[in-house]
Amino acid sequence: MGIWVGIVALSAALAPGPVPPGTVTVAVVEDGSADEAPDAATFAEVVGHAFNAADFLVLPAAGASRYRARVAIAHEARGLVDAPAQTRGADVGVANWGAGVSIALPTRKQNLQALIVTRMTITLSDWRDGRVLWTGSAVTAQVGGTPGNAPAVVGAKLADALVARIPAVLDGPLSIP
Repeated sequence: MGIWVGIVALSAALAPGPVPPGTVTVAVVEDGSADEAPDAATFAEVVGHAFNAADFLVLPAAGASRYRARVAIAHEARGLVDAPAQTRGADVGVANWGAGVSIALPTRKQNLQALIVTRMTITLSDWRDGRVLWTGSAVTAQVGGTPGNAPAVVGAKLADALVARIPAVLDGPLSIP
């Protein structure tokens, strides 16, 4: 009987506690730097939207709130991948001496672009005592220089996936396509 009581107590201690919605402030640290990164505001905005969608109220970072969300962003180039070459659209020109039309033909050209792996880690803590209530990570790999690798797009994918899983315990980082 004593063993079962110990197992039940241990599983209760390891189980994630409830994280009821409330107010939250979001602070973003990009690539381990404490300096203000150029994309930090964009990542803070998309993480804030994810928390709003999960019934949290996002407050300005300087204010007091029920929770603090620390968001760490890390980017890493992992080699090169083939990416379709950009093609120009049709162009028409008219001048005093006549008119001209330029049409880009389909091509099978490929450009080598960097494969960028972005990792987002969100740590949600209690504002009063700093106790960590939940932490989770997600990663995605996108071709650099494409619209799919824009900070707003990548951040929204990762933040939505992570915030939707609060308070579940994640064994490792989520892989997001």
